[in-house]
Amino acid sequence: MQGAIPWLLLRAKSNEGAGAFAGVKYVQRVDTVGGVAPSAGCDAAHAGAEARVDYSANYDFYGAR
Repeated sequence: MQGAIPWLLLRAKSNEGAGAFAGVKYVQRVDTVGGVAPSAGCDAAHAGAEARVDYSANYDFYGAR
């Protein structure tokens, strides 16, 4: 979707424990809405400023079978 942060696929670096995410190999961010950085510059006039940007997404988790 235009005007939204991109979808993303990450491979898990490591897993520990025996919980629900112990077998996760990949995490994918999909169906993003919003999240794009403000158009106002990141310059000396904005030093130390904080900007909050709303976004939503769904996350899919993949593991080995």
